[in-house]
Amino acid sequence: MNPRKAIQGIFLSLIFLSVIFFTLQKIWEAGRDNNFFFAGISESVRESDSKALVLEENYNPFLPQRNWNIPELVLQAQSGIAIESSPDETDKVLFNKNSYLALPIASLTKLMTAVISLENYNLSKKIKISEEAISQVGKQGAFEPDMEMTANDLLYITLIESSNQAAYALSEGMDFNDFVRLMNEKAKELDMRDTFFAEPTGLSPKNVSTARDLAKLGKYILISRPEISNISRYKEYDLPNYGKLTNTDELLGEVPEIVASKTGFTIEAKGTLLLLINNSKKDSHLIFVVLGADDRFAEMKKMIEWVNQAYVW
Repeated sequence: MNPRKAIQGIFLSLIFLSVIFFTLQKIWEAGRDNNFFFAGISESVRESDSKALVLEENYNPFLPQRNWNIPELVLQAQSGIAIESSPDETDKVLFNKNSYLALPIASLTKLMTAVISLENYNLSKKIKISEEAISQVGKQGAFEPDMEMTANDLLYITLIESSNQAAYALSEGMDFNDFVRLMNEKAKELDMRDTFFAEPTGLSPKNVSTARDLAKLGKYILISRPEISNISRYKEYDLPNYGKLTNTDELLGEVPEIVASKTGFTIEAKGTLLLLINNSKKDSHLIFVVLGADDRFAEMKKMIEWVNQAYVW
């Protein structure tokens, strides 16, 4: 055997193997980069929670699926969110606009006022109406100084008529500052990270929250405080020894399956509205929040109608 030819053969074989190794290395690196790219897409899809996550790895055919023949909703309100909340905890954001934006919430504050009252008072507790309570802005509430009412009756007036006087009176069933402190502690407990309460009525623009935080409060009410739902869904209610209460929510009786409802309005906050609705298409609830709306009822109806068209269960 010719040694020179043998050496040349070995040399060429080494070159050939080097080319193959280099090629395979480039292919592997490209694949790794592509995997990173697709992982990035997956993360961005998860973050874009206003759309159906039809491309995510943990695809669940039982979640509502987006009908992409329906165009995106254009909401005029400053902020809004729609969430499907299921008993199995597979909550899904169906629509989202500025849901992390902290805004004044007006009388949606009274939902937390009701929660604190329910969790700290015997509802038969008599509360004396102070002049400070009567001085709260708003026409709702036929109160006189030193008049006594039960916490239960004040809850009805607070949630149905959205009475600032009744809400303030509820906070006076204990020390006012302690009541507000409990409101903020409850917000922290519910992971309402961008929420702050300065007082129990919603008149102060310092009472701020986000649509997403308020949806958490709505879910808590669904699970743990059905008393709020039972009261706030009344369109009208005859309160013994007081009179007829008329709900401030114009959508009651117009939008079916409303479980709970709360309206709000101040100059700073504009119109605010939270609705909890039974989802007749599935064993779940729909949570809707609108903040900073010129017409809270029209914006809410638009969001509800869009969800019904844009998703299939």
